[in-house]
Amino acid sequence: MPTPTKGARLGGGPAHERLILANLATALFQHGRIKTTEAKARRLRPFAEKLITKAKRGDLHNRREIMKVIRDKDVVQRLCVEIGPFFSDRAGGYLRITKTMPRKGDNASMAVIELISEKTVTAEAEAARKTKFAEKPKKADKAADVEATEVSEETKSYGEGSHLPLEDGSQPEGFPIKGNADSMLYHVPDSAFYDRTVAEVWFATAEAAEAAGFQLPPSQREEESDESAKDES
Repeated sequence: MPTPTKGARLGGGPAHERLILANLATALFQHGRIKTTEAKARRLRPFAEKLITKAKRGDLHNRREIMKVIRDKDVVQRLCVEIGPFFSDRAGGYLRITKTMPRKGDNASMAVIELISEKTVTAEAEAARKTKFAEKPKKADKAADVEATEVSEETKSYGEGSHLPLEDGSQPEGFPIKGNADSMLYHVPDSAFYDRTVAEVWFATAEAAEAAGFQLPPSQREEESDESAKDES
């Protein structure tokens, strides 16, 4: 049996470990950050960064290599279209691990692993050192005004039939459809990704979501096209 290169094996065997890492990588690329045990986060980091490097190349061969690991087509699309090109000027170090408080119960070491928001290592270092090249923080009152302006502009940009989440992040009444501004996809109730999606905007109808520029996930668009073809036949 092959021995692990870093620490004890995750799961019961090599196949189980590969499935664990694939599921963790899928959740990481879908949400941008996840919280897990420190051991899993450290094992996940090189595994996920290799997938990002393949996504940066963007050709058909590397996309197929990614799909051997990530079985969710929507996540593969986001990885190749959004995440990979974002790090085109960065040679490596796409992920950051931050230790958090131990888990209650078994006192396991926990950590947050997330995608880095800086495109280059230089920009990240300047932000950490707070040099003159880094962005200067704005005053609290000006930041509040800018944030309020952005929220109002964002509400207008989505048009009629849309509503931002309530202050507690819950769903406003009469707006059942979730919209994700990063992927520009909307999810209807009882769909595959509805429960896993964090809504950044809510829509009253699918027509309102499409009017705002949102689309169904590719897999659901294919199902609708197949159904319409059957109806025509």
